Amino acid sequence: MKFKYKMNKIISAVVVLMVSVMSYSCDDDSSLSPVVDVMVSEDTDLNINSGLPNDLIIAEGNDLQNIKTVTFKAVSAPEESIVDVVFNPVLNSDLAIMFKVPFDETKGSEFGAQVVTITNKDGAVLTHDFTIIQPEPTIGVFTPERPKANETVSIAGEWFQNVVSVTFGGAPVEYTMVSSTEISMVVPDGTTLGADVTVVTPAGEASAFLDVDIGYNLYLVADFDGGGLRPLNNWVFYGDAGSLEYIIGGPTGTFAEFKWLGDTSNGYNGCQSDALETMVVESDPEKVMYLIDVNCNGAIGTVAEFLIVDRDGGNWAFRHEFTEDGWHTIETPVSAFGASYDPDNQSSGDVDPTQVNQVKVTIAEWGANPSTVQFDNIRFHGFY
Repeated sequence: MKFKYKMNKIISAVVVLMVSVMSYSCDDDSSLSPVVDVMVSEDTDLNINSGLPNDLIIAEGNDLQNIKTVTFKAVSAPEESIVDVVFNPVLNSDLAIMFKVPFDETKGSEFGAQVVTITNKDGAVLTHDFTIIQPEPTIGVFTPERPKANETVSIAGEWFQNVVSVTFGGAPVEYTMVSSTEISMVVPDGTTLGADVTVVTPAGEASAFLDVDIGYNLYLVADFDGGGLRPLNNWVFYGDAGSLEYIIGGPTGTFAEFKWLGDTSNGYNGCQSDALETMVVESDPEKVMYLIDVNCNGAIGTVAEFLIVDRDGGNWAFRHEFTEDGWHTIETPVSAFGASYDPDNQSSGDVDPTQVNQVKVTIAEWGANPSTVQFDNIRFHGFY
């Protein structure tokens, strides 16, 4: 019904406009008393006498022919902050005038209550109350696209007026308002992962994911939750191994638990991932880090050896003795791995990280008996 009412008004306005050209051209407009009964937005489903910037407005009333100017001024703005409206006089009749809601901050536009002033060619003036609604903010691009921790990043967007807060990963961050289309913020110290940046204003909020340059490429081998370059938990155990199980409840979900129960018949044991494609693109063994989350589950004295295997079948080992209980992260450069299964063999050069295609976990059979190694989130960091 509202649409039909408006269309009838518009059609009537056009018809009257044609008549106006003939009947009013010689009349004295000084006798006109322009009146606006209501202003209705055609672009948004808002209440009458309100609209968003650039909404098409139909001002309906009487004696609205030969309008010369339409202006907006925010009630709270200085007297000189008057914004002119550009409108098409062809669409102007005695019953209606159509125009778009202006918004020009350089001329003093503000959101909220407005006084709309309409003046015809003979100086007759009418005023009408109107409210400009602030649109929800939008986020466009970040500059730089992948900032580092402690680096300033620019957030480009629209409708950043009256910002209430800016958060990164849900935590408030300090920010600087550059303009209504730009905010600058500093990526929090210690950030190691990207997160959503959320800008909140009285009109709503906008979020966009900000990737963070952590200084290295992350190569997740396995997290035992279906992620990584070896996502299937199809590890095998061999030699004097006691058991290999996948258990829910580790630092980030499922973890693997490998045990040695004292058997020495083979003189070795271990468990290993499958050997498929290589995993790392950085070639410098000093810059590529091996990381793994581990726990001995109370078996203090367990001696674990972590192996990386290259495409030629070379096994490179790093040793770790558990002196306390609890989950912790082992982090060491690939250059610290010794050749030929021997962590102490540092004289035979280093493995080429770009050739690594398999990882293993073994237990030294001269450590605690029985021994346990719980492990999770095996990954490489390739610094650049």
